[in-house]
Amino acid sequence: MVACAGITQQDPNEYINAADYDRLKLVSTQPGVKIYRYLNPEFKRSDYRAVMVDPIVLYQAAEKDLGKTGISEETIYRIRNTMDISMRQLVRKQFGISYKPGQRVARLSTAITGVVVEGGAFRPKQLVPISTVLKAAGKGTNIGGSQPQLMVEAKLLDSVSGKLLGEGVYLVSSEQFRREVDSPEKFQALASQWVKTAIGVASGLR
Repeated sequence: MVACAGITQQDPNEYINAADYDRLKLVSTQPGVKIYRYLNPEFKRSDYRAVMVDPIVLYQAAEKDLGKTGISEETIYRIRNTMDISMRQLVRKQFGISYKPGQRVARLSTAITGVVVEGGAFRPKQLVPISTVLKAAGKGTNIGGSQPQLMVEAKLLDSVSGKLLGEGVYLVSSEQFRREVDSPEKFQALASQWVKTAIGVASGLR
């Protein structure tokens, strides 16, 4: 997923190409969780001195009828802003940070979305709002014969050439997501952990 605006109201499926995910390999499985990774064999961390961080993408609009209090634009903004700050702190500590592209500067793009996966392999065919994953778990509904899941994706690219250096995907089943997340605050806390893991996987730290 290429870097785009922080809260996206447009359909983000323009950013998805299932064939792009064929490069990912399953590296870890836990109850309700799968972690996938791709590392460019030519990527060396020592070749880069800093990382430029794009605002995180949350595919979720405000909803009045979700949960006890719903999801407001303010809540989405607060979660995204807090996660942006923590993500930059992580990058500054692990790599060094840059605010513009340049030589020996990598670019980090992250996104949290709902996703419908095709078949048993990890081939995303449709992105859906995060709330769709919660609703599907509660109602036991499918989309196109598959139950949506939560996808946390991190991509590390060369900031000048755009060459993909690494990619990490943290995939959470709808049942696991609903079981663990019962409030916006809990989502924020868990999502920060998931993003940290995805970044670590994408950069080869895990």
